[in-house]
Amino acid sequence: MSKTKKEKLDDVLAGLIKVGQIKACGIVSKEGLLINSITPPDVDARIFSALCSTIMGAAEAASGQMITGAVSQISVKTEKGTIVLLPAGIKAILTVLTDPEAQIGLIFFEMENRAAQVDEILKEM
Repeated sequence: MSKTKKEKLDDVLAGLIKVGQIKACGIVSKEGLLINSITPPDVDARIFSALCSTIMGAAEAASGQMITGAVSQISVKTEKGTIVLLPAGIKAILTVLTDPEAQIGLIFFEMENRAAQVDEILKEM
């Protein structure tokens, strides 16, 4: 039996969270709507989604004004962790919230692979 899109997206996020040092991860539409997520109880996934979309939109607007090309990744480092955003095709954004001591290079590498998977899943009819 073939998996549904939701099941495939669940698998992508489950694989990403297994990397470790990730508190939450999600797939957000460019408009800020939550597509799918794995979050702890203290993180409101819908608010996180909307804020991540806003951050990506602001970065894309700044990039457009400065003529620097497409946004390939965004990271916001805070005292309690890092928020990382990567475009997942033209429809979505892959997001993570890491622990403060997270190995960001490893997480970026894994996110790039997972973002490509999300793009392919969302393109399916």
